[in-house]
Amino acid sequence: MMRTGQVGQLYESGQNKLEEKINYRLDSDGHGLVIVKAGIINQEIENIQNGAAELSLYIDGPIIFLLFKFGNESWNDAPYSWHTVPRGIRVYPEEAADTATLKVTLVDAADGIVRAMREVALTPEFVGQLNAAITSQANGSFNGLSYAKHLNIVYNQYTAEEMADMASVQMVSHNL
Repeated sequence: MMRTGQVGQLYESGQNKLEEKINYRLDSDGHGLVIVKAGIINQEIENIQNGAAELSLYIDGPIIFLLFKFGNESWNDAPYSWHTVPRGIRVYPEEAADTATLKVTLVDAADGIVRAMREVALTPEFVGQLNAAITSQANGSFNGLSYAKHLNIVYNQYTAEEMADMASVQMVSHNL
């Protein structure tokens, strides 16, 4: 399960230094995006908590890319494969408790403290395409080496912004 630390608390109990990474995952709780980065500034916290959330979905071969930007940040991406989620926690979309929202967590890599959290309501079209892509992926075969090679090829060809431009579905959510 994804951790559910509160803002101002450790993301993972006993872990006060974390590796910088972006992780999108679907588990029994639903869709989650965890951004672990160093040197977080107040504007980034503000953007995640209150800025417009733009999401796009780009699918390239065996990889689903969740593309996102908050407020005036630039595009970022989180590659996903159902097969890379640990067996004990991976679920099909229909098994998740909630697939209508994306739970976003911003964690400071330097001290492991959660700096911002937000739930983004997903549009029916967006969640429909995302869930269909995950189900299709889950029912397909998987080769870890091919996946890694394909990921490198995509990253060598496209920036996150270019992937967002080619996305099959996009949405914008404003925090009310």
